[in-house]
Amino acid sequence: MFCNFVVIGLVILLQYHFATSEGIVQDLGGSSWTASGTTPPSNVIVKLDHATVPGCVHTDWFKGKGHTDDPYYGFNDDKLKWIAESNWTYSRTFQVITDVLNQREHWLVMEGVDTFADVVLNGKVLGRTSNMFLIYRFNITGILQKNFNMLVVGFTSAVTTSKQCYSKQPYPIPPVCPPDVQHGFCHVNVIRFGAIAKRCPIFPHPTIYNYILTGTSKLLFDLKLQTAKVSPNMNLTGNFTVEIKELNIRKNFVNFPIPAAQDSSPTVSISIDMNNVGFKRWWPNGYGMQSLYNISVYHNSSGHDMTGKHFRFGFRKVELVQQKISNNSGLSFYFRINDMPVFAKGANWIPADAFKNRITTERFENVLGSARDAHMNMLRVWGGGVYEDDRLYDIADQYGIMLWQDFMFACAMYPASDEFLSNVTQEVLTQVNRLKHHPSIVIWAGNNENEAALSTNWYNTSDNFDRYKKDYVALYADTILPIVNKLDPSRPFLTSSPTNGKESTEEGYVAKDPYSVHYGDVHYYNYNDDCLDWTKFPKTRFASEYGFQSWPSFEAVQRVSEANDWTITSDWSEHRNHHGDGNKQMLSQIMMHFQIPDSANTTQDFINTIYLTQIMQGLCYKAQTEFYRRSRNELVNGTGHTMGALYWQLNDIWEAPTWSSTEYEGKWKALHYFAKDFFAPVALSAYDDDTVMEVYAMSDVSNNISDTVVVTIRTWSTFSSVGTFSQQVTIPAHTALNLFQESVGTLLHYGNCPYKELCYISVSLLNSPEVPVTHFFPVPFKNVDGLSKANIKVQSVVMTAQDIFTLNLTSDVPALFVWLEAPGVKGRFSENAIVMYKSSFNITFYAWESGITAEKLKSVIIITSYNDIHQVDKALLKEPSEDIVVVVYEKWSWLDNDTAKLTFGVIGMLFIVLAAVQVTCLVMRLNTPNKHRPIKRRSSTNNKKDSLDKTSNSSTSSFSSAGSESTQVDDEAMAFLIQSKRGYGHQAKKTEIRFYVI
Repeated sequence: MFCNFVVIGLVILLQYHFATSEGIVQDLGGSSWTASGTTPPSNVIVKLDHATVPGCVHTDWFKGKGHTDDPYYGFNDDKLKWIAESNWTYSRTFQVITDVLNQREHWLVMEGVDTFADVVLNGKVLGRTSNMFLIYRFNITGILQKNFNMLVVGFTSAVTTSKQCYSKQPYPIPPVCPPDVQHGFCHVNVIRFGAIAKRCPIFPHPTIYNYILTGTSKLLFDLKLQTAKVSPNMNLTGNFTVEIKELNIRKNFVNFPIPAAQDSSPTVSISIDMNNVGFKRWWPNGYGMQSLYNISVYHNSSGHDMTGKHFRFGFRKVELVQQKISNNSGLSFYFRINDMPVFAKGANWIPADAFKNRITTERFENVLGSARDAHMNMLRVWGGGVYEDDRLYDIADQYGIMLWQDFMFACAMYPASDEFLSNVTQEVLTQVNRLKHHPSIVIWAGNNENEAALSTNWYNTSDNFDRYKKDYVALYADTILPIVNKLDPSRPFLTSSPTNGKESTEEGYVAKDPYSVHYGDVHYYNYNDDCLDWTKFPKTRFASEYGFQSWPSFEAVQRVSEANDWTITSDWSEHRNHHGDGNKQMLSQIMMHFQIPDSANTTQDFINTIYLTQIMQGLCYKAQTEFYRRSRNELVNGTGHTMGALYWQLNDIWEAPTWSSTEYEGKWKALHYFAKDFFAPVALSAYDDDTVMEVYAMSDVSNNISDTVVVTIRTWSTFSSVGTFSQQVTIPAHTALNLFQESVGTLLHYGNCPYKELCYISVSLLNSPEVPVTHFFPVPFKNVDGLSKANIKVQSVVMTAQDIFTLNLTSDVPALFVWLEAPGVKGRFSENAIVMYKSSFNITFYAWESGITAEKLKSVIIITSYNDIHQVDKALLKEPSEDIVVVVYEKWSWLDNDTAKLTFGVIGMLFIVLAAVQVTCLVMRLNTPNKHRPIKRRSSTNNKKDSLDKTSNSSTSSFSSAGSESTQVDDEAMAFLIQSKRGYGHQAKKTEIRFYVI
């Protein structure tokens, strides 16, 4: 459970009973609080002096203790559940400063109270909180005293209260409890304390944010005011000034009428004509500058002091395009920003810590900076977390990171009582008004996966489908949707994710197939099949979730575990993974492609297994993300035109095996280095399509690129290439283009590769070093030959700028997935998980802290590669443990004796027939004059491809070998081939088998 905070403040309303700014503020935050509670079942009183606001019980309890008492350490997430099951009281005394006391009215403001609390000031009950996503304001005029005030916030256990609320429901609201593997609490969805933790640590607890004096005016297309209660017949007016200094705009509104409002929060609509104003637009990362303007709104009345509200704003236009696709194949689904179609590249954001008071501005900057550095332009703020701190949205504005903002409903059904819907109404009003001025937010979504859960019967709701659908529509379509459309008509709104968008609306907001690849967005997870098999991926319009797990670094694991925990099958390792069978799934996927670590040192085996989980995760995401980028301009049987790839997930909430690409403290996993390449503005993708190597270029840049694509055949035993091919190409702007296709066997044969286990293929652009080199591997890594122990060293480290270092990395032999770590030094490398196809690489290290020297950095670097694990003698491999055999081999069975005889008999007959055909063809070939045929580029079969963009021209020059012509002719003359056309994957392909006489 995520630790959320109470912001409590005093809002001093100015004379004439309204204020439009921060006003006079007295901050009640700090460590002058006392927290007290009891430990069940003994009810021993616990008193925590110097409790801190912002803060929460867990962090106050941990204060001053050792690292083994950290809530994240070991099994403490279970051991500390008593905190959530107890009632707690936060209290403090304070004096009031004179400027505050002299005001006519006084207000107490609380934000983010998790969740049920009675608020008492000087013995008077001000009210009760019941929603952690609301801002609570209490009028304390006449209660406040100058020299002594006692403020008490009494929290009732949300765990206990949720049980009571659930018992009052007229029918079950599923899920009643989360799966045991998630170690969570029941009935979270009926009151939403914290968030529904999707396989995240659960820490529900009383929490307090900051106590401040804050204003309530907002210019978010409208100006929202706080007024005192006045007679409905009283006419209020005010003088307002709007100023944007960068644009030389200052506009005054004199004696502007203020409408009466029952809730003392009237809205004043003020508009400024921006025609003929030379403003610059805000663009997503990679598409242009993030132009932001400082806007100030001032108010005064009857000669009293002027007050103001200040915020940053950006001008941009956003559209979610859902138009008919040709041949009645559904609707498109993509974002158009400032009239430019944008391929959304990014990930999903979850809360960065279970305890929000531990999230610093630097951490927000670090994680969002990592997203920007990996060429991401969109993050999806997941609906199972929290509405984030203002800092996240400010930084996203600055970095050009578009935000898909979910409302906080996820993976569950919810009540639809009048009380619940009224509470949600206030929540939506609060959050939309708070956030809508941020240009980074480009879409609102009602929930995460609830349409899919209802439609596909996740929680056995099919027998009462109409009842739960009625509740679903009441919450998202009848309550949230009209509020968002009224407050923020500039942005699109979806009721759910995944969803069919307009098609779901046509079907009454719950589609029969919310995962349809012909509409909307799709979430896709597949833990059983080979994650590199692109034929399994949905050719969807927009992929908003997909992924596979990995472990964090051993450095991270050491912080929260003991030495006896350091095996993949330990009790702690199983407890730490909140995804069912997650560890087995990771090992199963590794065994498809790599050799399992085998040494006498179990700790080293664990470290190597962690390494392989990260490499495997990176390869999984690379295969799937490149598939989505390749599908941008393709329509195959009505599927395709993919315009978004947001993987699950960017960041982590604690040190555990998860789907994240960055660790809890910001360190990049291998996946994030892979993402930096597969999300590059121009990227190459090479993949196997039924023994044919296909090469695509994916471009997000606005200019055409004319270059030479170079295909290099390499072996694992030497850095020297054994064959090179090249071809002139033109890559159009904003498109994905098939550059060429060629039989893998042909490439390897004419590239002088003796056999495929010995070789791999590199693909690059000759004159575009900024485009990452990609590699094609003909066989699984566990089957490669020629891979030997590598002597990999950091030869030198030089500081080239403040906190920036250049490393020279060398190796004596080719090495697979060379992984660099710098334990104890916070920072990242420019590249990592390197396929070391040349003997030397220059790599940059960016330190995230000052005081690091070149000598220190060099001394701590640890180097790992797959060469260290790979064993040539496969007979020496350790047999996998019994529980893993069940996962990997359960679909295989031994043949009985008679079946085996029949099977191998048929195989033998086929071999004899094939041999006869070969001899016959050879005789015919020897009696036929030689025909010299140079190798040619295979024609690209893209007749079914329809471009989303209007530019679609490419070069089709011949594909030529760098080897000798005579050798090609002689080899080709002594060859015969069999060709056939087969259906495979998304398109049928030609297959050819060439036989050579040696």
